[in-house]
Amino acid sequence: MQPMDVLRTGISALAAFEPETADRGPNQIADRLIACGASMLLYWHHFHTSGLRIDTEAPESASIAGHFLQLLHGRPASELHEETLDVSLILYAEHEFNASTFAARVTASTLSDFYSSITTGIGTLRGPLHGGANEAAMELIEGFTDADEAEKGVLQLLAQRQLVMGFGHRVYSVSDPRSDIIKLWSATLSKEAGDTRLYPVSERIEEVMQRERQLFPNLDFYSASAYRFLGIPANLFTPLFVLSRISGWSAHIIEQREGNRIIRPSALYVGPEPQKWVEIIDRK
Repeated sequence: MQPMDVLRTGISALAAFEPETADRGPNQIADRLIACGASMLLYWHHFHTSGLRIDTEAPESASIAGHFLQLLHGRPASELHEETLDVSLILYAEHEFNASTFAARVTASTLSDFYSSITTGIGTLRGPLHGGANEAAMELIEGFTDADEAEKGVLQLLAQRQLVMGFGHRVYSVSDPRSDIIKLWSATLSKEAGDTRLYPVSERIEEVMQRERQLFPNLDFYSASAYRFLGIPANLFTPLFVLSRISGWSAHIIEQREGNRIIRPSALYVGPEPQKWVEIIDRK
């Protein structure tokens, strides 16, 4: 079972136990989902990997980032690690009309329930062209032993016209301002860990992509190494994206409802011209 399926199905199931009502509105549900996402995901993670059933209760003072890291590692996170993940969650929280946000708003526009809108967003983010870039970036980075090998490898990929994930953006044309922020945190974590491979490899890949294709890293690229330094398994990268983006989806769903009009895009037919029909003679 995929961890994205766990979140999608878990949140959908929660709708049966805690349905949206007049007393339990969108703000309460949003708070609940943001708070319990880490518990839902990491309870499954530990049981799936080792059969361990963990206690998911968190102190009232715990942050979302701190709770996630404590559940993952079984101990309180350092201040640096908690702050790094907190910054990442903020950077990922909302980013206008991306695919999953638009899909969630379409569902909300039909006046469906809050949970259905959120699960629509999760289902859309599950697609590798939307939510899997940081996992793909990590796979690329970890495939090289040093920066020189990374340069040769990326040049070969470009020569083969293969896609290098984590670069370019549909909205930004010059740079992704979020990337500059997470890159600094990745560099700090690299120094703390005594890393001599992941961050130098990442920087070299960035240099090659800028030189050869004039492409800049987006938020996903340096988030990959930052998450690895935090000890987060790669298969949890995109689910962690969900835990952050629930806040953004929720804000969009609430806004959609306030001035709702069903979202029904128009379509332009570009198929064959109308055909002539031959009348069928009744032979009876």
